[in-house]
Amino acid sequence: MIYWDPIFSIAATSTIVGGCLVALGALIHTRYLRRQHHIQLQLLHNIPVGLCYDYKGKILLNKTWCLMWDLAKKPKTFAQLIAHLSPEDKKFLTLHYNTMQTQRIPFDGFIHHGKQTFHLRARPFENGAFVFWMSDLSRQQEHLKQLQQNYERLNQQKKLLENAWEKFPFPTFIRSAQGSIIFANQAMGKNKTEDLNQCHWQTRPFQSDDITYTLTYGQETRSEEEVQSLVREITASHRRLCKELSCAICLFSASGQLLACSPSFAQMWHLDEAWLDTNPDYENFWDTLQEKGLLSRVMDFSQYKKQQREQFAELSQTQEIFLYLPGNKIVRRLMIPFAQGGVILLDEEKTG
Repeated sequence: MIYWDPIFSIAATSTIVGGCLVALGALIHTRYLRRQHHIQLQLLHNIPVGLCYDYKGKILLNKTWCLMWDLAKKPKTFAQLIAHLSPEDKKFLTLHYNTMQTQRIPFDGFIHHGKQTFHLRARPFENGAFVFWMSDLSRQQEHLKQLQQNYERLNQQKKLLENAWEKFPFPTFIRSAQGSIIFANQAMGKNKTEDLNQCHWQTRPFQSDDITYTLTYGQETRSEEEVQSLVREITASHRRLCKELSCAICLFSASGQLLACSPSFAQMWHLDEAWLDTNPDYENFWDTLQEKGLLSRVMDFSQYKKQQREQFAELSQTQEIFLYLPGNKIVRRLMIPFAQGGVILLDEEKTG
């Protein structure tokens, strides 16, 4: 008969239980590590940056890179990855990739895939591996392109206006709030002091960026025939100037007569040449827009037109208004006081 020592039995049982607990703990820890590993992989696959891991000539890509380049099948080598790029980009990447392999020198660069632009960076990693990550700059590049186009357009208009001011027949200068002259056109320099003293000077204060400036220009005393001829010449100059401007702009005289408008303004408001040649007034302008169905319906158009006429007559400084038109169209309008009581309308579509 076999006799079991109780102490031995307890020790054996404890060993078995301890082994089970250790095994269970190891299993739980392994599952925890696998879960953490899975979470990390998901994060790497879904971050908004394309990632590539290169180890001994074999590469691994995350999902973001595949989506950026629309890869239906994942390449397995770096050569396969760049095979579909342009010859210039392929040459650039191959050269720097080989240099990084031999000398472990990191590199940055811009590459193109279709119409998209990417910023690619590569760095040596541990154990002879390499890491690449890539950001899509297409939207930023498009935005920069638009900003550059706007800058070039504004710079062109600035030069055009500068040339127009220099050719303006009246001596003109602008003073700052401190009284110093910050601009004077050629007519100021060409006229002799005695001629300038005989001019009739007029001043027009205006504001820019909350700073007050004063525009001063001189008019010579002329005969009525000379004045009319000069007015005709200035009006013709305004018309030529407006026709060269790419923005939607028009000029009304103090009496409300339409003197000039740019092609963009005529196109925006569907104004034909025959109608413009009649030199319509401000009220006729609003009547025409109403007849063409370009304005939102109002209960009392006569009252609406009266408000527009009063706003025109009482304008003393630049005003910004928004016109909400049919078809959800929005136009931002600047009403700018001009010489001799005239008014400039500068329109810009802001729909969307």
